[in-house]
Amino acid sequence: MKLNLFSKIIFAVLLAFTVNSFVYFGFANIYSSKIFTYPSFQEQFHSGIYQYRILSGYFLIWIYDFLSILNIDYKILKLKFLSANSEPQMYLSFYLLNTFFIMLSAIILTLITESKNFIATNSEKILITSVAIFSIALSQFVVVPYDIPSYFFILLFFYCFIGYLEKQSVSKLILLSAVIIISTFNRESSALSLSLAATLLYAKFGMKKETFLPVIVLGTAFLSVYSGLRLMSDNFTTNDGNLFVQNFTQPKNILGLLFWLVFFTLPLVLAKDQKTVKLILVFHLLSVPYLLLCFYTGILYEIRLYIPLLITSLSLSRTELTGIH
Repeated sequence: MKLNLFSKIIFAVLLAFTVNSFVYFGFANIYSSKIFTYPSFQEQFHSGIYQYRILSGYFLIWIYDFLSILNIDYKILKLKFLSANSEPQMYLSFYLLNTFFIMLSAIILTLITESKNFIATNSEKILITSVAIFSIALSQFVVVPYDIPSYFFILLFFYCFIGYLEKQSVSKLILLSAVIIISTFNRESSALSLSLAATLLYAKFGMKKETFLPVIVLGTAFLSVYSGLRLMSDNFTTNDGNLFVQNFTQPKNILGLLFWLVFFTLPLVLAKDQKTVKLILVFHLLSVPYLLLCFYTGILYEIRLYIPLLITSLSLSRTELTGIH
């Protein structure tokens, strides 16, 4: 059955909405059960490394405040919480925020797979998009406000950057810088967009000024926000402690490491040729600072940490740069 672009977008959006809704309303959340109150959210996400991820935090509080005026009877949702003081209003706020952005991510993923530089059959395009959506949904046993918006911004950057490769212009570079700036206000993992840009520019131009100049511009945009947020708070916190040993000794984290290895392999298996395999490997190599920080201060069981690399690698797995002039 052949679908047009509009039909594919509708399918991807409905799939994202359906899967995410089942994750939130079909299961009782164990891992993040302590943050489903307004005071707990404010305490956790306004301290340490979390205090710099401000954009989605504002989105969440705006949704929470908006729900306050609707006089909703939350009993109809039949929500089950492990913590007695959990607020249905806060939980629904997380759901609405993350569902909205996973639907937006589904749209951008579809547009990426439908670009002329994405070489795949219709079935492969739909399946790759579906794998990305299911992977994002699976990772949400850890509920936070900034992850899924960050995936959207990374995918948006990917889509816009393909356009920049086709025809370089100052206006497109400014647009990409704007995406980086907004993305960094949401989460510092926006640095992965720099890794992606460097990967594709190097593959197209090699070690030339056409590679270095855009990376410098985009890197400056990232560092201006990254450093500015920390200067404003008089604190240059980059992590919340050393978890390196726990990541290789605790059973759950070892299971998380297995997820990383399996899903690192998946895009390599799906890659259309050795050139795209190289793109994926170079992207991971240029993402080493992010990877090291994940191993040092992240919790590998929280598989959400690998999702931005997965969705980028899936997008790279069928990208054909030789068609970009």
